[in-house]
Amino acid sequence: MPPVDAIVLAAGMASRFGVPKFLLPAGEGHVLLTRVLEQALLVAEGRVAVVLGRASKVARYALDRWLETRAAAGSRVVLVLNRHYRQGQSTSLKAGIRALPGSSGVLVFLADMPVLVPERLELLQKAILRPGSPALAVAAGRQGQAHPPVYLSAKIFSEIDRLKGDQGARAILRAHQGQLEVVEWGEGPWFADVDDWLTYRQLAYQQGWITEPFTPIPRRPVAAAQVAPRVAAALAARAVPWLAPGLLVLPGKKETRWLDLSPPYQGVQSIVQGPSSTPAAYLELLRRASLMALSS
Repeated sequence: MPPVDAIVLAAGMASRFGVPKFLLPAGEGHVLLTRVLEQALLVAEGRVAVVLGRASKVARYALDRWLETRAAAGSRVVLVLNRHYRQGQSTSLKAGIRALPGSSGVLVFLADMPVLVPERLELLQKAILRPGSPALAVAAGRQGQAHPPVYLSAKIFSEIDRLKGDQGARAILRAHQGQLEVVEWGEGPWFADVDDWLTYRQLAYQQGWITEPFTPIPRRPVAAAQVAPRVAAALAARAVPWLAPGLLVLPGKKETRWLDLSPPYQGVQSIVQGPSSTPAAYLELLRRASLMALSS
């Protein structure tokens, strides 16, 4: 059997979070996206397509920087821009498959599930590579229920191509329940997906990500009336830049600063402002803000 290929989906809107969650710090030298990519490269011996959408320039910068010291792995990574990511996950899944011509099947990862472990991924790999397996799909299992990561055989790529909107692999799994193999993983942090700040905070403490050193952001109170127009504009945006509950991350021209609103304004208790005009600057701003919020 040809080497297993993989797709990492990192093009979602993160509407329940605000900031691009796959760029949140996940230990020194890592963001959530690179944590997932690292595991995908371990279990998939073929190519790995990383599908980007929102904040694609910053994501590409973070990936390029991480891959600089991993030349061998980098040669297997294919970066894909999905310009239609707002239309739902089906567009990203199809974009990933198109970027891997000739693939015999793909193992699909989600960029917001960063706590994967090699031992359990190896169980998936063995099931995928088992000679004579009739399965069209193989998924990680929790109490018998299928969860990502999930392997999709090329035999069902034509069905994936017909998916619309926010449909993903789950729709395909339902259609082929009899040819789906579920590999039990048991309960554990590997199934945690970062949909909100509370989940991210819990993982950051469990995984020790909070121990990363960082330069504290100068913090001071500010009258809400002074920043109300900027806050109102941010709240009216398509993607409101929430980081944590009550905390917004906004661009600024000067030094990075943390402002505590007095009194709170429309649910906003604090804002972090700082330079963010380049991918490097935005990633640094988000990293410092996240680590400071975790330590508060």
